[in-house]
Amino acid sequence: MKKSSLLIILFLCSIAAMAVEREADSLAFCNAEWTVTELNKGATAAYTRVRMFDSEQSISVIRYPARRFRTKFVHTPGESAGTTSGTAIGEGAEMAINGGYFNMKQLIPCVYFRIGDEVFSLTDSTETFRVNGVVGFKDKRGKRIQIKSCLPDQYQEITDEWHSVMATGPMLISEDTILVPEFAKIGENGKGTDSFNDKRHPRTAMGYDNEGNICLIVIDGRHKGKGDGASIYETALICSFLGLTDAINLDGGGSSAIWSSETGVLNHPSDNKAFDHEGERVVPNIIGVF
Repeated sequence: MKKSSLLIILFLCSIAAMAVEREADSLAFCNAEWTVTELNKGATAAYTRVRMFDSEQSISVIRYPARRFRTKFVHTPGESAGTTSGTAIGEGAEMAINGGYFNMKQLIPCVYFRIGDEVFSLTDSTETFRVNGVVGFKDKRGKRIQIKSCLPDQYQEITDEWHSVMATGPMLISEDTILVPEFAKIGENGKGTDSFNDKRHPRTAMGYDNEGNICLIVIDGRHKGKGDGASIYETALICSFLGLTDAINLDGGGSSAIWSSETGVLNHPSDNKAFDHEGERVVPNIIGVF
């Protein structure tokens, strides 16, 4: 492993994506010191802690060329559920990130989720406030990733020809455009009042760039002064700073976890309330890279 300036290694930063009003945050991101690990077949894992958004941000990223790997949803509901790292190791994956929203008591998805011809779940009405998109793959080998805005009544129309699909959200970026507002709702004091969107939480996101790379991102949260977490808008900004043209939010909070066989758990999951790598939550699905 090595430490290097993000600008020197030209690994993550996209100056073109920098919003003028966020110049200081973008410069902080670009000049952060990253611990970088070269993985197999051109993949890279990176981690940094940086002062951004008037907060301490702890960010883990895995970037890999889609054409050199197989990416797929791994579905392990109910009694088969496991941690992101545990499921990934059991399946023989090289890299992985936690997947979509789920019922924490039953450990089953609560959003539209299909692999091949089998539909495992539909989007519950309680999830429609944040689930406004889909992530999936047109091909069985998971080399043709798709991220699209999509409402529940559009699943068949938009994803019918995809091999696999998971509903999630909010959509963060589409065709280089950030889709989420800085504040989801504006109160009388001028500040955001929407807890899910505007408060800082651990976040998981996925996206891709113009070079054919897929990015898996986890932003740590609930670790005051070490990993304060991000709002949905701040999550979108980080994806933009990474040079992603399209990105979507996945399940976050205590579920947020990112892993590679080389690094182990890269982020600091929050379920054990300790700033270490041991606090993973059991989840019913992951996105595995093989």
